[in-house]
Amino acid sequence: MEPLLVTRALVAGHGPRPILHGVEWEVRPGELWAVLGPNGAGKSTLLRAVLGMGPWTRGEVRLLGRERAAWAPRELARKVAWVPQTFEAAEGFSGLELVLMGRSPHLGLWGLPSAGDAALAREVLAELGIAHLSDRPAEALSGGERRMLMLARGLVQQPELLLLDEPTAFLDVAHQVGALDRVRARVDAGLGAVAVLHDVNLAAAFATHVLLLREGRVLARGAAGEVLERGALESLYGLPMETALAPSGARLFAPRAPSR
Repeated sequence: MEPLLVTRALVAGHGPRPILHGVEWEVRPGELWAVLGPNGAGKSTLLRAVLGMGPWTRGEVRLLGRERAAWAPRELARKVAWVPQTFEAAEGFSGLELVLMGRSPHLGLWGLPSAGDAALAREVLAELGIAHLSDRPAEALSGGERRMLMLARGLVQQPELLLLDEPTAFLDVAHQVGALDRVRARVDAGLGAVAVLHDVNLAAAFATHVLLLREGRVLARGAAGEVLERGALESLYGLPMETALAPSGARLFAPRAPSR
């Protein structure tokens, strides 16, 4: 299958010095990539660079077989959805209206959502277990509720590639698992997805592939079962790690507590 996303020798930065250094990477349909790394490693910069949002870049970025610069914004938005790290919900909108914004690239001349668009939005809200937020005003939403609505907005967009910047931030454990489970279900059906995460165990549980970034460079990349191992994680975070195997067969990781 042709990659949905390709970067070649990608260099990016916000100032005179690069944050990313020569990132080589491919994402294909049916893959969920977790991007892991310390704070400041360039994880969010990578997603923004891929989309051409903000940082200057050198190197090559291809999306769905075409150079990123060849895409018109509206055309690209029909194929690629981005769920940002932060979002300030505009006052005066309900939860349902915020989610329906994800249908904007697909709407006609007048930009009015149809009954089918509204039905799709309600279906996704119910799937994520947040149907009760449909009528909630934006100004009354918590950080976690906004995060879940942003995920719903991305899914309603019906993209081929979904880019998620810290999708589990502000969420309790149940919603972290529920959100990634629904993303993984779509990946198993052919979606390509990338999620910047901080929780190694969530990455081990849901990701098919993992990209490890340290100081803007690729430390390791590949299948999750091969990349997520103690030595690589110790190099990534600069501290000793413990590993265990749960009765279910799941691999678990934790930092080794310092001796007292």
